[in-house]
This record gives sequence, C-alpha cells and structure tokens, in this order.
Amino acid sequence: MTRKVGAALWTGYRAGALVVDRGTGRMGVMQPRTDDSYTIAPVDGSGGRWTVRSMDRLRLATNDERKALGLGPRSVD
Repeated sequence: MTRKVGAALWTGYRAGALVVDRGTGRMGVMQPRTDDSYTIAPVDGSGGRWTVRSMDRLRLATNDERKALGLGPRSVD
C-alpha cells in the first residue's frame, strides 16, 4: 500500500469477518487485532486458533464458501 498524506491506513478486516488463509486454505473468523498479529478462530473445529502477521495471507470467504457453511451472503456496510 502506498502511504499518502491524509490517506486512511487499512488495518485489516473487522472482527467477525469470515476469512480464508491463502497459504493453507483454512477458514476462520477474525478476532480482535493484537499488537503485532491477527488471530483467526477456525470454523471447522479442527485445530486451534492461528495467527497471521500480514493481511496479505488472508482473503474474505466467497459467498459460495459461506453458503457451504449455511451462512448467507456477506453484506457490505
């Protein structure tokens, strides 16, 4: 991201967002940000929570992935 004077600093998805780890394919829910990382709680019950230091590793779950879990499409605020 290029920093410009007056530009908002993007700090990631809000807590509660359903995300997918690009590296592993694991799906989970964003937790509140800590000082140096983002904690993700898995939705499939396998393994424990994991952390990522960079938002580059995450993407929002698609509507099809959400549907597979019985969730509706995501909304945009």
